[in-house]
Amino acid sequence: PEPSAPRLALISGRTADNPRLLTESIANGCSCIYLEKPGAPTVAELEAMATEAEAAGVEVLMGYNKNVCKYVRKTREFAETVPGSKVTFVSNNAYENTAESLGECFERNAEGMLKNMAIHELALLASFYDVNVDNIESVTADKEFSSMQTLPGPSG
Repeated sequence: PEPSAPRLALISGRTADNPRLLTESIANGCSCIYLEKPGAPTVAELEAMATEAEAAGVEVLMGYNKNVCKYVRKTREFAETVPGSKVTFVSNNAYENTAESLGECFERNAEGMLKNMAIHELALLASFYDVNVDNIESVTADKEFSSMQTLPGPSG
């Protein structure tokens, strides 16, 4: 049915499904769409989605809702009350350190761990702590905690 008031869609699905979900949201009368990162598997698909939304007069906002999580807000508010305080964000995924568990994780997040997991912490740093490519002094891998592996996922 035609919406009687403005309609918003929040798209927080599998990355590969997002282009279809955006099209369906537009077809169902949404005038604004909140699209969770990374939005689509490829830049070309993101550009096509932007063109589709613009042609339909639909505003698309892209982000990740960790920026508005209560624990992030409370941490920032507390840190402001402690002079010289520092806040550390740690990505702690509940995957077992086994070939089977990690293979499933990497298959399900085929677009890459940076794009689909560490991006959450990077978005917080960019949004609230003014981190950008021009002011990052260095990035150091924890070599004792890191490894490079090729692991099969459940599909082989």
